Amino acid sequence: MINKNIFQRMRESEFFSLLITIIAIFLFMYLLNGSRFLSFRNLTTMMYQMPTIGFMAIGMLISELTGGINLSIVAAANFNGIIIHVVLKALTSGNTANSGNIQVCIALLVGLLACILIGLINGLLISKLKIPALLVTLGMSTFLQGLSILITMGYTISGFPKQITWFGVGEVLRIPVSIILFIVVVVGLHFVLDRTVYGKQLYMTGANPEAARFSNVNTDKVIILEYILSAVLSFFASMVMIGQMNSVKADYYESYVLIAVLATFLGGVKPSGGFGKLLGTVMASIILQLISTGLNLKRFDPYLVTAIWGSIIILVLFGREISNKIIHMIKRSAK
Repeated sequence: MINKNIFQRMRESEFFSLLITIIAIFLFMYLLNGSRFLSFRNLTTMMYQMPTIGFMAIGMLISELTGGINLSIVAAANFNGIIIHVVLKALTSGNTANSGNIQVCIALLVGLLACILIGLINGLLISKLKIPALLVTLGMSTFLQGLSILITMGYTISGFPKQITWFGVGEVLRIPVSIILFIVVVVGLHFVLDRTVYGKQLYMTGANPEAARFSNVNTDKVIILEYILSAVLSFFASMVMIGQMNSVKADYYESYVLIAVLATFLGGVKPSGGFGKLLGTVMASIILQLISTGLNLKRFDPYLVTAIWGSIIILVLFGREISNKIIHMIKRSAK
């Protein structure tokens, strides 16, 4: 009886369909690519790459919990990398590749503070001035990209020290550092969202802002902290990106804004806010990484892959709308 109840709860869970999707996509990509897809090198590569999608998607999830969005998440990640390089260059007189540990720590701290400032500005404009999140974060993205181009003159900047590239390409006991960092951040965020007062206030603000205010929840503070937290995820994504590319540029990973939104939709986040689980977004990120890797192995054109991401979003929205109508019809006929 106990096992039956456990299975029934799992089957009714929103994550069950995502688990089935992961298995189905995995099998399809194996049939498409053969043994290359199951090779140790390919599986390890996916473990290195998935955290970039994951960090971006989780940052987007956090911003969407109150019905908002963060279109500046990729621009903030690129800007963070540029700021880190600029600080290292100033501290080492241009010899960035041989930076010392203290110099690296100072540069990372400045980069993190820059991301926090970006999130703070986004949060203040959205919460205090009631400007739509779409407009605020789009404007911030454009501003950061323009500022990044101004600083770098549009060129790619390289020459990061091994202490920083370690986050993207390093290993601990043959396990990629990037996936370890991702797991640690996910566990920490799970605690924040599910076990803290702030997490409950965040969901409450997204579900019903007026009710939250009547419950003495400072919704402005909740939103400000929400966008700061979302920007901090850009910092983590940037660390992995820098490590794997050993360079930064103003327009790296531009399509990942689309992928982050897609991951949250696949993970069951409601655009109106108030509902969305971290596990669902993580599982959706795994699905998207499987698709990306499988298509890259077949040498699909990158622009075609981007078009596929867009078509998946349309199909997901269409499928949800149809399923909601069917459920509504079934409920009406049952009365």
